[in-house]
Amino acid sequence: MISILHVTPHLGGGVGRVLLNYLDHTFACEHERHSLVCLDYANPGAVARAAEIGIPLGDRMAGRMPELLKLVARADIVVLHWWNHPLLYALLVRETLPAARLLLWSHVSGLFPTQNFTDELIRYPDYFVVASPVSFEAPALKRLQAAERDRVRLIFSCAGIAHVASAQPLPHQGFRIGYVGTVDYCKMHPRFIQMSVAADIPEAHFVVCGGPNEVGIRQEAIRAGVAERFDFLGQVSDVAARLATFDVFGYPLAPYHYGTGEQALIEALAVGIPPVVLGNGAEQYIVQDGVTGLVAKDERAYSRALEQLHRQPELRRTLSENARRAARATYTIESLTSSWSALYRESLKRRKRSRSWPGSCEGRPTGAEIFLASLGEYGDDYAESMVHEANCAVIDADARIADGSELFRSKTRGSVFHYQSFFPHDPWLNFWCGLMQRHEGNREDSDRYFNDAGKHINGARMGRYPRGSK
Repeated sequence: MISILHVTPHLGGGVGRVLLNYLDHTFACEHERHSLVCLDYANPGAVARAAEIGIPLGDRMAGRMPELLKLVARADIVVLHWWNHPLLYALLVRETLPAARLLLWSHVSGLFPTQNFTDELIRYPDYFVVASPVSFEAPALKRLQAAERDRVRLIFSCAGIAHVASAQPLPHQGFRIGYVGTVDYCKMHPRFIQMSVAADIPEAHFVVCGGPNEVGIRQEAIRAGVAERFDFLGQVSDVAARLATFDVFGYPLAPYHYGTGEQALIEALAVGIPPVVLGNGAEQYIVQDGVTGLVAKDERAYSRALEQLHRQPELRRTLSENARRAARATYTIESLTSSWSALYRESLKRRKRSRSWPGSCEGRPTGAEIFLASLGEYGDDYAESMVHEANCAVIDADARIADGSELFRSKTRGSVFHYQSFFPHDPWLNFWCGLMQRHEGNREDSDRYFNDAGKHINGARMGRYPRGSK
């Protein structure tokens, strides 16, 4: 019997569904025994699901590190479920892991910061497993020497489609264009509202399911005077029932998004709701343009594609039938299970070995140093900023940090704010949060961050950012 320990930052949401559905099907693998630990929390639904399928689950393990390291040492194989999360990187960068066979399962594409692969991350495990072919475009993977490439494997990730396979489109009034997934501009296209209403479909109504920023984006629709055309529903418990009420699945994601398997998109295909997507990396490996959905080359083409599907119900029906067939042939949990079982058997041929982070952090790294380790080549501005005396180069780096992209400004997703939430007393994380908040005009929040930073950062440096003024 092979004992396999899965380590994940937390459990819930899309990755949680993929992992728990996969673990449910491992009971057919009679030579495998799986267990699961979370560094942070497992949400109540995930706890209930784990109990239902009989998988041992431990959470909040970041605060029980000696116990976690014993579990790592005891397992035949350890699977790290990876995306940029402060607790996972703290484990990798701060701890020396005991001898283990280690597989890393990436649940993000790795193409863009803050969810990017680094050279150090790729060297860390015995096998580095990506979930979509788009990940092979990541710069860190492209830099691999030929001899190292055999350690990188592709296992397409999905939660299966059995839970939505019986759903059928339901008759309804009007024309409904639905979105299910992350409602935040770190994933959703930042012009989602404008692209949607630019489609000349007067009777179209846009239904948006998911979080965490549905309130903020709804406020944007209110300011634009189009709120009556949108329903922001937050998280929904029965995705299949909601999908069945859509005519089209409108899924325009940001060009810099981090997704891979796109479970919501796969579920829409399985229900037979024709999708319209942009030609980003992950989506173009899932949607066949003109066969199972429409792939738009830009914002304008996205709006025109919505109009085309509205005008041509016969095309919608054809795409719907093709999408159902393709989903049933391609996205099975059985394929995922057999691929991982084969990799486990191959991994057993390797000797266990202990490992430490191969980067340059020394001693016990701070929160800011862990954040820099997670960014790799994308952390130059932060490294330049991390000095006590200001000069022209430092001031320029501060300005670029303040004006950073949506990916760095999210409250989660491996951003500065995410790391600060786990390392709240780190002066540099507070300083960088303050820069961003001041740039956005949030003086009260920026002052709070700067006050915390100023307790440890040279006063001359902090003097460039006076607090309390309007």
